[in-house]
Amino acid sequence: MDWTREALVKVVFEILRDELLTVDESFTPSSNLVATGLDSLAVTQLMLTIEEKTGVWVDESLLTPEMLESCESLADCVHEQLAGS
Repeated sequence: MDWTREALVKVVFEILRDELLTVDESFTPSSNLVATGLDSLAVTQLMLTIEEKTGVWVDESLLTPEMLESCESLADCVHEQLAGS
């Protein structure tokens, strides 16, 4: 599959909303992930699930606080990894 940034935002958002975080309808792709309860265990689970769905592994050294700010920023990071592979 040719992963667009928009498709990656949707995948990251759905993984977080449906599988990893306990959020309400106010949770959006631009919501702050740390503020919504993303912790180190959830980050690990998230990265594994992203790899399963997209085939790309994002090195943990790239997961800066800025990258984990929102679904959108994390999707940007994954998209950059896809473009570089």
